[in-house]
Amino acid sequence: MKRFAQLIAMLLCLAMVLTACGGGDTSSAASESAATESSAATSGEASESAAENASTSGKADKNTLVYAVSSEPGKLDPQNNSLLPGMMIEKQIFDSLLVKNAETGEFEPSLATAWEWVDDTHLKFTLREGVKWHDGSDFTAADVVYTIGRFADGAATGSLYAAFDAENTTANGDYEVTIAFKYEFAPALNFLAHNRAFIVSQNFVETNGVEALERSPIGTGAFKFVEWVIGSHVNLVRNEEYWGTVPSFENLTVRFIVDDTARMVALETGEVDIVSEIQSEDIERAINNEVEGVVGYAVPSYKVWYLSFNESFEPFQKKEVRLAMAHAVDWVAACEVAGAMTVEPAESIVASTVFGYAPQGVYEYDPELSKQLLAEAGYADGFEVTCVEEETPIAVRMIETCQAYFAEVGITMNIETVDTATWNDANAKGTSMLAVTNMTAMTGDPMHTMNAMVNTSATITGKVTDEHYNELFEQGAAELDETKRAEIYAELQAYDHDNAYHIPLFQQIITYGVRDYIENFEPDAGLQLDCKGIVIN
Repeated sequence: MKRFAQLIAMLLCLAMVLTACGGGDTSSAASESAATESSAATSGEASESAAENASTSGKADKNTLVYAVSSEPGKLDPQNNSLLPGMMIEKQIFDSLLVKNAETGEFEPSLATAWEWVDDTHLKFTLREGVKWHDGSDFTAADVVYTIGRFADGAATGSLYAAFDAENTTANGDYEVTIAFKYEFAPALNFLAHNRAFIVSQNFVETNGVEALERSPIGTGAFKFVEWVIGSHVNLVRNEEYWGTVPSFENLTVRFIVDDTARMVALETGEVDIVSEIQSEDIERAINNEVEGVVGYAVPSYKVWYLSFNESFEPFQKKEVRLAMAHAVDWVAACEVAGAMTVEPAESIVASTVFGYAPQGVYEYDPELSKQLLAEAGYADGFEVTCVEEETPIAVRMIETCQAYFAEVGITMNIETVDTATWNDANAKGTSMLAVTNMTAMTGDPMHTMNAMVNTSATITGKVTDEHYNELFEQGAAELDETKRAEIYAELQAYDHDNAYHIPLFQQIITYGVRDYIENFEPDAGLQLDCKGIVIN
């Protein structure tokens, strides 16, 4: 008991030191992976006049919405951007064929008005007529066929959309498309409603080049691109010719404020109207109505962070070693240190917001069992390992907390903190022995999460070669009956848990702060706000 008390005291001290060092709970530099491809500026100190002008009764300029995010987008090309802030901006500019209702789980029309399976590998869409691109040209089936070619064969999307058969996808006139698949692909509609499947203009890209799409895109969406000021903001303006309901406000500004505290100050003073990714102590204040004029939201995300093993390193080939590490940590206490209200212990490799989620429970904290398992595996004296970790504060806090627990059972874990590009490269090439990784399954489908865990993955660290594991994955991807499909993925989650192929660390909680004059705000579990329905009072 004395030793355990010393450990807890050490962890609490660690949390205090890390907090004092200024690393907030920012994670959106994370991903689908979390990189920043260009620098983003922090906000300066809010002026006294801004504080004096902040109002809780209404906003003076009802024609402009200002939303502050934690990092700058790398690019605004839907098929070649993996950064969540960029995806959020793209959501305002582009449309997909269909959208998924977050409350009902039902698919609803967007650029397509109807769809049906012709057979097990062909899906026919009827397209909306009269839709205009932002440059005034007509949206047609040719744009859909072109876009499918981009995401089915693209370097950034090819593995996720490997089932799509671009070569045999056809336009049946200007307003009908038949999408072909290489094999039965159950989550097809989920993947077509995803940001990666936003439809782009064939003529615009072929005439102006990919760089124009990345930096100054056109779409069919509710807002038009105006400007991107590096290190500061992106400005959008209302699309008066939008095919759907035209937004009630004219201008949308997305500001880049990297520092968590500065972002919250900008909200409190009324400098911005909405912020995301608030620190634990700030979201607690907002939810408890302790911040004047601000409403707080916290929703479970599509993202689970987990410890991924590299099977080529001998210790991790043994189930007992992996289970020993799973039982060595008090995951509830570790999550409190890592992020408090911004995380919760994960009970599966799949997020609770994803179809087919089957909670397995948190691994029981049992250091004596860990030592026993290590001895059975031939590591009674423990072993030494290096974990490669990207510079994401919440993940660093978590793995440093785990480091202390692992030491208690004889496992010496060194931590190598690197930039995201280096981290991605190490995991892809398998030079990392183990790593903290994550997946944001914004399709809402378990295949999206597990795509990086199976034999077809382009990433070595975290890949599972177990034949039964991969068979279950393939069965789930092909099963069109949703009940049976959920059962297959439940079995796969249990199999992963029983073998500790990955150790779930935490599910991220998405936090927002919103000025109280904002109406119709719908928090999004993937940091992908749809701003067109918001009303400024």
